[in-house]
Amino acid sequence: MERPDASLIRPIALRRHRLPNNLVLAPMAGVSNLPMRLLSREFGAAMGFTETVSAKGLVLGGHKSRRLLETSPREEPVAFQLFGAEPEVLGRACAMLADEGAAWIDLNMGCPVPKFIRNGAGSALMREPLRAAAVIRAMRGSFHGTLSVKMRAGWDERSRNAPEIARIAAAEGAELVTVHGRTRSQFYRGSPDREIIRRVVEAVPEIPVLANGDVTEPQHAFDLLRETGAAGVMIGRGATGNPWIFRAILERARGGELPEPTAEERFRVLERHIGLMRRSFPDDLQLARNLKKYLAAYSRGLSGAALFRTRVNESDDLGEILRLSCDFFDPRRSPSREAA
Repeated sequence: MERPDASLIRPIALRRHRLPNNLVLAPMAGVSNLPMRLLSREFGAAMGFTETVSAKGLVLGGHKSRRLLETSPREEPVAFQLFGAEPEVLGRACAMLADEGAAWIDLNMGCPVPKFIRNGAGSALMREPLRAAAVIRAMRGSFHGTLSVKMRAGWDERSRNAPEIARIAAAEGAELVTVHGRTRSQFYRGSPDREIIRRVVEAVPEIPVLANGDVTEPQHAFDLLRETGAAGVMIGRGATGNPWIFRAILERARGGELPEPTAEERFRVLERHIGLMRRSFPDDLQLARNLKKYLAAYSRGLSGAALFRTRVNESDDLGEILRLSCDFFDPRRSPSREAA
């Protein structure tokens, strides 16, 4: 295995923040909630982004939007990601968050799901550079903290315009951009294009660029940084059920190597994760349903994982799900009091 260049893992300095390293947790709907972000920070991530929040829902006082803003002083700084397509609404949402003490807001220009696209939000903004500029300008005008933008390579193969959008974002006051190396039309198919990320880095030398896409093991992070020249790496699905990826990258940068976690080690981390989730989801049914996606991820690659996932998904009983988890990951132990 190629020895990684330790200098690729380094701090990121922004106007208001200095991140201790350049590894961050991506915004993921239904996944990057407070427990996931806290766990990622415990394993070495410099910061995390919230689940994406509807700017309109926030302005209108929606309970769901408000719930997604749950945070903790232990994770500062945290970036609140907003989505929407109306400049005035995004501006008002930013002003509301600023009044509540937000220090970092991110604009979602990368989500490819149809619900976003129908409303002109997410990666649909990649098709409308003028509207994107107006949205970022409105956000910057009502928010004086750190402002960033997460985007895709472009809408499709014929419009890979991430460098242009990045220049617009920087000109309108964004202090950092993240680029996922796939187009909207790819969704999560195919391989992310590292060349387009490198072109974004060259297009906006005045601000840091985070590279995003398919970092599922430590070497991927070093390869991505080396090939793109990006200031840092944003890790999403590769950190789900695998928070030790951050620690493993940092350990490799120090010249060491972390072994793959055993099933028993995964269970210990899972117990910690459940303990954190218990504070955010005090209702047993809500906790059980939210836990399933993480259990699927923690079990990935282990013998019998498919049958385990099937059994878990068939139940909404928290006690049964915890028993199944104990039996699967570490049958010698019983679920801890914290997790039960």
